[in-house]
Amino acid sequence: MIFFIIAFYPEAKPLIEHFKLQKILSSKFEVFFNNQIFLILTREGIIRSSIGTTYLLTKFSAQEKDIAINLGICGAKNRRFQKGDIILCHKIINHYSKRAYYPDIIINHDMKEGILESFMTPVKKDMEEEIEGDIVDMEGAGFFESASFFLPPHNIHCIKIVYDFLDYEKVKKEEISNLIYNHIPKIERFIYSLSELNKFEKLPFEEENIKNILEKLKNSLNLTFSMTHELEKYLKGYIIRKGNIPKEIFDFLNIKVASKKERNEYFERIKKLLYP
Repeated sequence: MIFFIIAFYPEAKPLIEHFKLQKILSSKFEVFFNNQIFLILTREGIIRSSIGTTYLLTKFSAQEKDIAINLGICGAKNRRFQKGDIILCHKIINHYSKRAYYPDIIINHDMKEGILESFMTPVKKDMEEEIEGDIVDMEGAGFFESASFFLPPHNIHCIKIVYDFLDYEKVKKEEISNLIYNHIPKIERFIYSLSELNKFEKLPFEEENIKNILEKLKNSLNLTFSMTHELEKYLKGYIIRKGNIPKEIFDFLNIKVASKKERNEYFERIKKLLYP
């Protein structure tokens, strides 16, 4: 089952029409469905998104192999993005608690990636210095925290479409729907890839062995937490695609790096090995 958690109808309208979703009349929230998809409208806010996510995944008995996606527009601090870009978030930050969440992105995709930071109120240009992330919204962190009680991190994702650059322009409902409609093929491909991944009962390699390899890489190369987490995603993705661990990775287990530059060089070499 696919669960979409979305704040407002203009963001949901393209999916409702494309997947021919029908409205459930007897619900505390606006919920739409077909035989494979449930979609809920939560309205804006970290707390509302958290409550709506919990309601949907509880009400319709989410299982470990189901997929939950928070989809919607966002503001961008980082000018490397353009209006209309679709962003798959590899890190989500709650601005107030400073807690960070890390989806496991272990499949190929054709979206850009970035860091999402969630606020309780709309974010304006004069707040830029407070922002840690690349993009901002009002739902992602609440969604992810609640969804993580039900699903593993490779099945929980935030997908955002850039709408503005914190200049607080007036929101146009039709424009929002058009921006999201343009990216439905990418969203469908992503869902399909995740669904194929979930057909595996488990990784074709012992999870404990993966942890041991990562711990050895971390110690030998003096990797940071974020580097280790990134390598974990690449390594699991490689195993899913190939069915084994590349023997070349064992060459890196007994190296002792002398500098950050050397560490970064080895880190990039391993990434190219796992994700050429």
